[in-house]
Amino acid sequence: MTSIASNQPLQVIQLSDGKNLAAEILPFGAIIKSIKFKKQEMTLSVDDPQYYLENPFYLGATVGRYANRIAKGRFNLSGTQYQLEANNGPNSLHGGVKGFNKVLWQVTKQTESEVELYYCSPDGEQGFPGELQVWQTISAKNGELTLHFKAITNKETLVNFTNHCYFNLDSSESINEHLVQINTSHYLPIDTTSIPLNEAALVFGTCFDFTKPAQVGEALSAVHPQLEAGNGFDHCYIFNDDSSLKTMATLTSPHTNVSLTLKSTQPGMQLYTANFVGSPFKARQALCFEAQNWPDAPNRENFPKANLLPAEKYEQVIIYAFSE
Repeated sequence: MTSIASNQPLQVIQLSDGKNLAAEILPFGAIIKSIKFKKQEMTLSVDDPQYYLENPFYLGATVGRYANRIAKGRFNLSGTQYQLEANNGPNSLHGGVKGFNKVLWQVTKQTESEVELYYCSPDGEQGFPGELQVWQTISAKNGELTLHFKAITNKETLVNFTNHCYFNLDSSESINEHLVQINTSHYLPIDTTSIPLNEAALVFGTCFDFTKPAQVGEALSAVHPQLEAGNGFDHCYIFNDDSSLKTMATLTSPHTNVSLTLKSTQPGMQLYTANFVGSPFKARQALCFEAQNWPDAPNRENFPKANLLPAEKYEQVIIYAFSE
């Protein structure tokens, strides 16, 4: 790899596996601007890089310090109470108003198939304690786009990263005909502000059951109080809390026969059906598979660990694998 001395926030970094997979990365927000498989666009993407300075729907963005929601923006670490800004109703969402999706990452290494991005988040940024150093390597190989996150801190803090790509595997105006499979039996029901309730729920016998491939539109047309709560799917499916690489979910287009398989070491995956996306796109034109920790985990003793100590290293992997 070669070191990159200077950065332009909206320079488009081209990655390729040398075969069928190509991706475009922006240093600003460590954004995956585009993923193409056999020259077919796989994500919601805007041609003009300037769009991504605002990027109101987090298209392809790296999300942190804490992906998803923290109830009322409050959490306690070792007896100290912290208060974050509420930027999503009463809650903190995706690291705050200026999360990792709104900062310039340094391009530290780059080849034709791989780029390493670095960001140092200062102590107190967006209300989070500790100076947090983050490295993200994005690589394209054999039809897979791999995101490898590492982070260290000098003070106890919270860490939870994800990527927010919106997937539509045939460039249609609706995700309804795509098929989804999710390899777990439980999800987290939410309250009216999208904070998890106290108990996980079984998916069987409900529209949340994707243990076998199911059509997105059919599931969305069901009458279910949890669909009303999220205005569609905006729920965390939960997996084993270990460091193993898990095959979490698959998305398939019946029109292109292309499949996206999500693999990750994370303990959860947020299924989001783009319920609030607007111009230049349409609501429910795509969906997100956000591999991450569980929402509001800092405030739940029975949820996976959300804090990072100075003696520890945060490390997680997310893989988007494309095939047909």
